[in-house]
Amino acid sequence: MSVASHYDGSASSSADQYQRENLWTLEDYPANYFRLEILLRELAAAKATSLFEFGVGDATPLVAAAKAGMEVAGFDVSPEMVEYARANFSANGLDPERICLADAQDLATLTPQIDRLGQFDAVMALGVIPHVSDDDQFVDHMSRFLKPGGQMFIAFRNSMFNLFTFNRLTKEFVLDELMAGVDDSIRAVVEADLDARLAIDKPPRRTRDDGTPGYDEILARFHNPLELSDLIRRHGFSEVRLHWYHYHPAPPMLSAAIGATEYRKACFDLEHEGSWRGMFLCSAGLIEAIKDPA
Repeated sequence: MSVASHYDGSASSSADQYQRENLWTLEDYPANYFRLEILLRELAAAKATSLFEFGVGDATPLVAAAKAGMEVAGFDVSPEMVEYARANFSANGLDPERICLADAQDLATLTPQIDRLGQFDAVMALGVIPHVSDDDQFVDHMSRFLKPGGQMFIAFRNSMFNLFTFNRLTKEFVLDELMAGVDDSIRAVVEADLDARLAIDKPPRRTRDDGTPGYDEILARFHNPLELSDLIRRHGFSEVRLHWYHYHPAPPMLSAAIGATEYRKACFDLEHEGSWRGMFLCSAGLIEAIKDPA
């Protein structure tokens, strides 16, 4: 299933995640709202004046950065997202030609932006790395747009959170990550035990009825934050920091028992908590790193 097709199908509602007035009414948790708060805070602290984005979506984050005084540009793999992003730029007095259609995994598709390599104070990818097949290549491509000393931000799905969900994702984490390399006969015993202990039927797989693929029908990988930090350091980055968002006060499958409103309020109360607990309570993280001097 095509990643571009999935995001074509969600382009019209992408901006809803960033609107404060939607915090309580969206069916899906408004994680992107809190991620954008973290991003703008860190960009301001670093006094960044230019920002390039891999996977712009509808360009709400880039427009927010532009309103904060930054020069912005970027691309997306989804034709519909590019349309929405360009319209968003035009509506806010920005040049829509600063947004192009391209693939993060293929630098040749970035010809319209290729003269900007090495020119930006910051580069970000807020929902892209789950969908790429080669993390090393992806980080290398992002690095090429940065000045020495520039900031890189990558949002990722946090595999450590799966230890807290007590469902099929916990089973996958234990067998595929914790027990990698363990003899198959031992893994089989553990798998049978986990099947008896965990809610293996949860969470339900996300599909769509409109002909476009749902999130669980495309490549959408989790990342271990410790392994991702090491990979980024190997590409010539230092001062690696982890910022956590999309907190869960209890395993998500208990939200109905707690009450939807009470559960969401408890999630909101934890956002920006900022301690080590985020590594296990958050389903998503934003990794920040500084490109070493040349």
